[in-house]
Amino acid sequence: MNKHRRRTYLIKTGLQLRYMGIIISTMLLVAFGVGWVIYHTSWSRIADTPDLTLDKLSDIFDTVNGILLRWVVVFIFAIAILSIFVSHKIAGPVFRLEETTKLIASGDLTSQIQLRHGDELQDLQEAFNQMSCSLQKMVAKDREVIDKLIHTADRLRQTIDQKKFSPESFESINRDLHNVIEELKLVTSGFKIDEAELAENKTNQETAA
Repeated sequence: MNKHRRRTYLIKTGLQLRYMGIIISTMLLVAFGVGWVIYHTSWSRIADTPDLTLDKLSDIFDTVNGILLRWVVVFIFAIAILSIFVSHKIAGPVFRLEETTKLIASGDLTSQIQLRHGDELQDLQEAFNQMSCSLQKMVAKDREVIDKLIHTADRLRQTIDQKKFSPESFESINRDLHNVIEELKLVTSGFKIDEAELAENKTNQETAA
């Protein structure tokens, strides 16, 4: 049994109901249009034709079929144009999301999604931009910790070069290194990882080596 099987189908209720309304309204308009064409091109002619014979009825239906076929083409064209405009409200944001994701994956964490007024997925835009800001803050904190680590390593090198092996200097350096380690733990504590998978990959790498 697939544990990822979807059980709830109304996830974004407002968005889904809105597009259900659009689809149902379009179907009703097409049905109304086809009914109107059939009525005004067949039943009205049948009602207005005296001494209706089979030949006249056949001529009426041939004419109706031709007119209905032309109207169906018009309906298809109109629905196609409408579907482009409606689907663009989702396709546009998805395209921007893909492009922005590629920029972030390439290392540009300053990239954010800017949707137009009336576009769908506004909530996704806010969540994505918040994620981008969080990543920027984490990277900035990482760089700050790295600078502290470099500074502490330079102090250690200078102490060794100058042969100032006093307990106080080593205690100070040890304290700074401990603080850097704690800051690194704090930065990475917000990430959730699959430790079992990482351990398995590490074991496979060691076995291959």
